Amino acid sequence: MIRMILGAPPAHYATRVRDRGRAFLRRRPWPSHNQWKNHNYWREVHDDLYQQHNGICAYCASWTPRRRISPSDPDNTSVDHFIPKSAVPNQAYEWTNFRLCRARLNHRKDIFRDVLDPCTIADDWFELDFLTFRIRPASGLSPGISTRVRATIARFQLNIDNDYVNERIAVVRDYSLDKVQLVQVEAKYPFIAQQIRVQAFDQNFKPRMQQYFSTGRP
Repeated sequence: MIRMILGAPPAHYATRVRDRGRAFLRRRPWPSHNQWKNHNYWREVHDDLYQQHNGICAYCASWTPRRRISPSDPDNTSVDHFIPKSAVPNQAYEWTNFRLCRARLNHRKDIFRDVLDPCTIADDWFELDFLTFRIRPASGLSPGISTRVRATIARFQLNIDNDYVNERIAVVRDYSLDKVQLVQVEAKYPFIAQQIRVQAFDQNFKPRMQQYFSTGRP
């Protein structure tokens, strides 16, 4: 996860989402599950959110198809409510509460409130271990922040979901073998690109990675 900036809402947000949502909540202040489903007006700005963030999931900082095209796609995007709508209904239609999110991660987050907000974190709280391809808290964090980083990683299962680990391996492999340039990694995997720069990957890891990915031996 890296810090994301939520831009301005689209021009149609107020009429298609906020106004309709607020009117609904005046009638049903605490909606049931089915009532939410029938008034999911936030879908009206899903495409806008997707375009604003270039398809990058706010939580894993990886490009994701708007809709799943083939079984090989890692996921598709959804609109997450950072503050769960079931806990705080009056935030259900607020633009500032929307995060572009992989559907799988949205499901795992569910109603839990133990994950960090990508809009408020610092860029250097999460670190990629290039030897294991797992994500961990960066060194030097306070115990409180480190605990919250670990909780976020655990909630999203970022280190035990093999699809996600293998996705990171594939990106690093292609970069190590010069199949993609850093600018291309930046466009689709900004967290990995940031870690390549911060950890001086080309000097500290790339020669070994080239050998490993070319021969299968360290």
